[in-house]
Amino acid sequence: MLQNLQAQECEEAYNKANTFYTEGKLLQVPMTLQDCIDQGFESSSKQLNARRLVILSYLYSDNIEEAEIAMLALLKENSEYKPTSSDPAELRNLWGKFRTRPIMSFGVFGGATYNSANVSQTYGVGPEENHSEVEYKPNLSFKVGVSYNYFLSNNVQINISPSYESVAFQTEENPLDISESLLKETQSFIDMPLAIRFVLLPNKKLRPFIGVGGSAKLLLNASIEGEMVYESPDVVDIEATPIDITKQRKNLMYGAMLQAGFYLKTRYSHWTVMASYYYALQNFNNQNNRYDNNELIFNYGYVDNDVRMDVLTLTVGISIDFYRPKIYRKYRSID
Repeated sequence: MLQNLQAQECEEAYNKANTFYTEGKLLQVPMTLQDCIDQGFESSSKQLNARRLVILSYLYSDNIEEAEIAMLALLKENSEYKPTSSDPAELRNLWGKFRTRPIMSFGVFGGATYNSANVSQTYGVGPEENHSEVEYKPNLSFKVGVSYNYFLSNNVQINISPSYESVAFQTEENPLDISESLLKETQSFIDMPLAIRFVLLPNKKLRPFIGVGGSAKLLLNASIEGEMVYESPDVVDIEATPIDITKQRKNLMYGAMLQAGFYLKTRYSHWTVMASYYYALQNFNNQNNRYDNNELIFNYGYVDNDVRMDVLTLTVGISIDFYRPKIYRKYRSID
């Protein structure tokens, strides 16, 4: 009952303030609306309109400092407020004096990984012409992580996106003339990319961007499931079994990175759709441990090759935007 009475009183105060504004009694508008603004109108649209009316009253009475204070209060309550093209120029100009972009965002993402092997040197147990014909075939895998953006300006952001990343591929070769080995390798990492992003059309709902940077990958685990198939029916094939090869892979990898995608702005958040290409700066195999795994050598005729693995990633994520509105220093007359 009390709440309904307060809502009715604030509705009457709002109508009365509009009358004062129309009649040019501008100083009466803030006094009439302030209590209801402090306690909050029943609807968010009425609250916004009341604050807007107070700001206009200050502007047209040449009380610029109070107008700035009122605009800052509005933006702290409704950070994504933006005047329309039909609003008075004075209101739009005042709004333009404030930082209204997000200062940072935090979110989650997930997607698929696809890789490309670059072999610099092959090794094997048989003739060179056998192992030199080795084939690396990429398999789809996945990536999940969190994303942090720090907004340097409307157009420039710094992004950190730590994630769990899995990369999978298959190796096929004929180590001997009488056999074929099929090896599926899976590597899992903690990926720590750092990029600077350049946003195009930052004031649109759909915002393309490109990013450049680098990434460090910390190896968690690497394993191979091997299968050896013999041409002769008299020789029993070796079935696929998992083999831990973590010690034969480098613990820390570095690479350069190129990103391209777009943001889709939503209320106090945004979606990100992005393709990222990781260019490895070194081979992933540990050359000192090339011949350490007897099971791979004697059962599958496999010796580690020198391979650099680039990774293409396609991800989709959602992030929450955080704001801290303030008046730009060059316009500052309030703290």
